[in-house]
Amino acid sequence: MVVTFPIETPAQRHVLGVAIAFSILAVLALCLRLLAHHIAHKKWILSDYFIIAAGVFAVGLQSISITGVIQGGIGYDHVPIIAGKYGIKPITKLLQLIIPLQFLWVLSLSCTKVSILLLYLRIFPVTWVVRISWATIGVIIAWTVGTILAGCLICRPFAFNWDQTIPGGSCGDQVTSFTVTGVINLVTDVVVLVTPMPLLYNLQMAMYKKVTFITIFGLGGFTCIISILRISILSTMDFTDITYSIPLANIFSGLEPCLAVILASIPMMRPLLGRSTYTPEVTARPSNRSLSLSKRSRSTGDSEFQPLKDDSSELCLRPIGPKHEVGVAVERFTQTRKICCGGKDSRSKRSLESGERNLVDQGQNGGHGISVKQEWAVLHGRT
Repeated sequence: MVVTFPIETPAQRHVLGVAIAFSILAVLALCLRLLAHHIAHKKWILSDYFIIAAGVFAVGLQSISITGVIQGGIGYDHVPIIAGKYGIKPITKLLQLIIPLQFLWVLSLSCTKVSILLLYLRIFPVTWVVRISWATIGVIIAWTVGTILAGCLICRPFAFNWDQTIPGGSCGDQVTSFTVTGVINLVTDVVVLVTPMPLLYNLQMAMYKKVTFITIFGLGGFTCIISILRISILSTMDFTDITYSIPLANIFSGLEPCLAVILASIPMMRPLLGRSTYTPEVTARPSNRSLSLSKRSRSTGDSEFQPLKDDSSELCLRPIGPKHEVGVAVERFTQTRKICCGGKDSRSKRSLESGERNLVDQGQNGGHGISVKQEWAVLHGRT
């Protein structure tokens, strides 16, 4: 028979409140991230799949926390009182739930960090960033495997985790195991947090934009704070009175992966804040004008450049060096109209040595012609 505990104590309410609230926020953050991708017409990449997996694991962890409160007696009272009132089954249930809770915690955090590092590899293709990211991914994978193995092997036989009456069974120091895994988790958190900071600091942009980027990517600092608090709480947890000592540790263990998913999704929500015709790939669809210009460009056989309408009737070329003037004129037999570039500069003390070549191509209609005039100016004292 399954025992259902009444929700009476503040510890029970706190665990349930955090579990429900942050599960909803994590799911909402994932939905907004994917909606932003849809608005920006961006395909899902490997980073997105990892963060979705992290969200699933985080919500699963919070579901176990809720079950632990309702059926395992988390936060209800001390173990002797619960055992005397409801029997030993709720305590056994809670000890069984702790194992998948630990596995989901490490899987969620590892998937979140790998997702962030894969994003770094995509947007920061710098050699040292690539090396640090791949090395950190390797450490995270090893940490994940090691944490799961520790959870499976720390008690022999495995059932001794929840049934201490098994003859010959024994368990290692579970508190130390949790603390070591927490410290490694904190180290990788710090590496993931600081890796992009030098590149963001050196961006060539307005200071307020730079500060905005650094702040957004630095939100992971909150996860580091939660990790530190969790380590300090786990180091004082008493497994002999698990129902009474676990609520705060359970809150931080569930809060950390959910918060990591939320903070990792925030930088990807930029398209939800506004649309820009200048960055259609990132923020919005291109405008009708852009689409029409693009179609016109494709019709001319050039997909890279847009044709420009130039109604001017002149052409001026002025290379660097000695003054070299080129004039183009449309000439009639009786009148020549000068279009561009010619004459002397009255403000400079120069003498012009000019050579002129006129070419008149008489048309059959109206007697028009084209005159090309070139002039070279040499400063006094130079040849």
